[in-house]
Amino acid sequence: MRALAVVTSSLFDKIEDHNKHLLRIDNVEIPLAFVEGNFPDFDAESDQHANFVLVKKVSFSLNYRDLGIVENAWQRLKGATIDTFYPIGSDFAGHVIAIGKNVTSLSVGDLVIGNCFYPEAENGAMPGIPSNHSSKEHEIYHYGKLVKVPSYLTGVEAGALGIGTQTANAMIRKANIKKGDNVLVTSVTSNTSYFLLNALWNMDCNVYGLSYSGKNIALVREHFPFIKDIFAVKEKNIPNTLLIDVVLDSFSDTYLELLLPQLNINARYLTCGIFNQSIGKLKEVKPTNLTLLIANLMMRNISFIGNCLGTTQDLVSGLEFYETKKLLVDSVFTEEDSLSDFILKSFNTESDKFGKVIYEYNEIEEEAEV
Repeated sequence: MRALAVVTSSLFDKIEDHNKHLLRIDNVEIPLAFVEGNFPDFDAESDQHANFVLVKKVSFSLNYRDLGIVENAWQRLKGATIDTFYPIGSDFAGHVIAIGKNVTSLSVGDLVIGNCFYPEAENGAMPGIPSNHSSKEHEIYHYGKLVKVPSYLTGVEAGALGIGTQTANAMIRKANIKKGDNVLVTSVTSNTSYFLLNALWNMDCNVYGLSYSGKNIALVREHFPFIKDIFAVKEKNIPNTLLIDVVLDSFSDTYLELLLPQLNINARYLTCGIFNQSIGKLKEVKPTNLTLLIANLMMRNISFIGNCLGTTQDLVSGLEFYETKKLLVDSVFTEEDSLSDFILKSFNTESDKFGKVIYEYNEIEEEAEV
């Protein structure tokens, strides 16, 4: 059973170059590699697995959050003197190949993705992301942490959809966008923003984009022709006369203070993340005048809304969009490609990514025994 993992240095040295990569986070190089792990011990008749299913992955993809998981895993593994590893991965798609005796909502053969409902528990399952190890080729999940993939989506596409779709649709639901609102999507070339723009496609509002560097904005305009304009922080070209009613922001530590002068009375500012997540970046963060920040928000009745993931309905309704508008995919990698190429493209090291990056496992095979 394969998995993409953070590995100890001793194990890294034993793996062929094709299947390993040194990922640099700040000034630290962290060894990643494809490894072979043990097949999960799943007993479909046991009480232990009564509410669980075994899934064989078709595909998986990496998100910005995985950088933090990689860094934290390396903090635990870097001093190890034995060959060991920590599998990573957040998004996935796979087929159910075995079910527990209490499971009635899923069947063997169903194509499923993770359901990250949050913050309430559902169907006896804990809220949050189902697994931080979703690159594992076989994995056991509580049935309540999975949803069936609609027939109009392939197993490859579905492996990049879950977290982004659920998060984006939750943010837009909370934003209470009204007809004619000016809506600004920040980090307009980021993965989360692609999902936000997809969900905004048919809404009766004025959509604008904001990029920090200004790179690849022509591609964004081409793919999302309803965007009225895209601005760049480095060019300082947001018109003073443009007042924003809703901000949908992936990295609030980058954009919040910058955008305060552009916010309208009663604006809603929604964010789902921060950019400076690594240990090194956190040490370099400049202090914020919190008193002034809160006063600016308060004086104009601006609502600042944090968002973590979403509901099951956010995910299910969000998937319906892809029946008519296909997921924006940059590239699909397989075992024929080097791991370095997949990692570099996933984390946009060369600033040339446009869309999701997906790793596809071999086609599903019949399991002789489970």
